[in-house]
Amino acid sequence: MAFRTPRGYEVNRPSYQELSQGIRPEASTVPMAAFTGLMPVRVDELHHDPVVIDAGTIVGIASGGVADGKLFPAHAQSGNTDLTLTAHSDGASWGLGTSNYVATAANLTAGAVKPLGVVYQPIYSFMLQEQFTNYKRNENVGVVTDYLIQIPATNAEEREIAAGDLVMVHKTAVAQGQVAADTASMGRYQKHTVGTQDVVALQTGQREQGFLVGRCFQRILFTAGTASTKLSADFGNTTLTTAGAAEFKGLDKVQTVPGLGLGGSGTDGSPAWLRDAVSDGSGNYYALTILIRL
Repeated sequence: MAFRTPRGYEVNRPSYQELSQGIRPEASTVPMAAFTGLMPVRVDELHHDPVVIDAGTIVGIASGGVADGKLFPAHAQSGNTDLTLTAHSDGASWGLGTSNYVATAANLTAGAVKPLGVVYQPIYSFMLQEQFTNYKRNENVGVVTDYLIQIPATNAEEREIAAGDLVMVHKTAVAQGQVAADTASMGRYQKHTVGTQDVVALQTGQREQGFLVGRCFQRILFTAGTASTKLSADFGNTTLTTAGAAEFKGLDKVQTVPGLGLGGSGTDGSPAWLRDAVSDGSGNYYALTILIRL
């Protein structure tokens, strides 16, 4: 029998964990703000508020276009390549659109958005204060530039990252919002491959080196379950691997209520920050430990 989570009781835990101290710089004395047109990547159902940039997303500042001067998920596209901001069905209740916003990279962000850091907390839509005079969720957007973090592998390119690999912004991602399962969105990761791309332009005038964000310290196959499934939908059917049991020692012995997403017995011993991991064709779920160096 399936579990249903009462509205407002589900764990609001981003897919991101900090493992060491680091640096959190500010671009200027003026608080950084995210582009108001960004669409929800998920909804905080406790308050029914849209999260447009989740913790663990690589971000930069748009150098022009509609999003000029605003924080935006990092991407490597330029020219007439279309970028899609995927709308949420409840968008109108927050002042956002209910249909996808599609614009060329040149028009939306004036080309590629190079990485400046990784967001360390969920960023709610800055449209909220534009729409409502009495409501604001974020005063500022912070990023980390020198940190050891752990994130779930959510797509095929991230699952290919191995210990020692240089890590960069995903090269081909063109969507933001609630993208299809096992599909990379802007601001996600992939390994830097050695080859012709090291000496030729990734896009017009842009080289891969400008999109490097760090190096992978460890890839952990931490649990196994159903093939090609999101971990949060597979709880009750997963088993920690030897590496997972060693990494999250004793977590499966902590008694938690199934369906709420709290790390413990209710998640088969997996921590809550890895609940967005997506399994490969063999049902394996991976966690990535990455040293961010920007």
